[in-house]
Amino acid sequence: MMHVTRHIRQWTMPLLLAICMSATAQSIREEIELIPQRSAGIRYSLPTNEQLTDTPVPDGKKPFYISHYGSSAAYYLDNTKDYTGPLSTMAKADSLDKLTPLGQDVLHRLELIYKDAKLKVGELTEKGAQQMRQLAQQMVDRFPEVFVKGSIVDGRSIVRNHNILSMQEAMIQISRACTPMDLRIKSSHSNDAWMYVRDKDLEADRYNEETEASYQAFRMANKDDDRLMNLLFTDADYVKKHVDPIILSDQLFVVANTIQDTPLADQVTLYDLFTPDEIYRHWRIHNARTYISYGRFALNGTYQAYSQRAPLWNLLHMGDSVKNIGHPVVHLRYTTRGMLTSLICLMELNGYGLVTADLDQLDKQGWADYRIAPFGASVQVIHYRKDMDDDDILIKVLLNGKETRLPIESDCAPYYHWQDAKRYYLRKLYAYERLKYENETKKQKK
Repeated sequence: MMHVTRHIRQWTMPLLLAICMSATAQSIREEIELIPQRSAGIRYSLPTNEQLTDTPVPDGKKPFYISHYGSSAAYYLDNTKDYTGPLSTMAKADSLDKLTPLGQDVLHRLELIYKDAKLKVGELTEKGAQQMRQLAQQMVDRFPEVFVKGSIVDGRSIVRNHNILSMQEAMIQISRACTPMDLRIKSSHSNDAWMYVRDKDLEADRYNEETEASYQAFRMANKDDDRLMNLLFTDADYVKKHVDPIILSDQLFVVANTIQDTPLADQVTLYDLFTPDEIYRHWRIHNARTYISYGRFALNGTYQAYSQRAPLWNLLHMGDSVKNIGHPVVHLRYTTRGMLTSLICLMELNGYGLVTADLDQLDKQGWADYRIAPFGASVQVIHYRKDMDDDDILIKVLLNGKETRLPIESDCAPYYHWQDAKRYYLRKLYAYERLKYENETKKQKK
């Protein structure tokens, strides 16, 4: 355990530096070097200790409706094989006396990690539960006008353990507000049509031949696993015959990413196995795959994000439906980070609707998965008006709690006129449906 403790000290220094430094513009590579945990991408936990500020609302308007799409807080990996895969590879090598002293130490760490996780696969971690409570309290503190006596707070979750528990933690925290509210929760497959949407046609084209070739070329250009294999194994011939360096290195990197939100966070690390450059390269590979799967990659048509058009329809529909209700309403929806990523890209928040065929440009253009949809991520559309007779409703969109740019003009940004936002997104959705109809018509004529 001495090795483990020393490694922890080594990797806590960047965290201390990050806290002490003033907020300045940084490249993504610099951000990851300062806090290696960010390399976890969509497995990175949204910080809950950041100072969040709100631009004053124009014309004395007040919030009356919050439409929220969020992901679950931090949880253990869904698949036991994610833990047992690298563990079995290292254990087999150890049984044949093929591990270096560092390799044996890594095996010991993997055993500790698996022991903690094996009966909790897919479950919310304790830190995840705390994170969700803190995020819910932030919402209550920022918008007290919405969480008052008579308010309706409706929580919906897809049927996944960590999503259900995230919803429950948020609702429990909200229920601790002083005034009585009407709180409702539901987790049902009946919500899937607008919360767990799968588009088989888009998914079928997600990794077409051109996309797969581009991704594999990018992956090979960013791989560098020989140094790590030499550190872990004593026999290069054994590695050549029995170990896939690309797979094992990636497995170790994924497990390294998961530790930060578990009880072992202050005891064990695997980040010390990788140089800062290797951590950055691994993150780039995972970030590219997230972009291809959920973003607007040019080689698979730029339309993958449109898989989440149903949630966007729902945001627009509910925004109009609550206008005539005389008390505040909050709709909380908990879905997957992948689907939230697509919704964010579809809405083009903060420019994340980026279209490119060059995966090498992603981080240079600021497209980083840990900024977009980490654990605890959310899109919150806050609606404002003076009173029920006020037809000029304004909205503000928060991405992960921060005021966000929409792809439309506004005379009061970061606030936007609801009618302008609705018009922009409806036109976008109708244009896609028209294109889809035309393509289907062409197929039928052939």
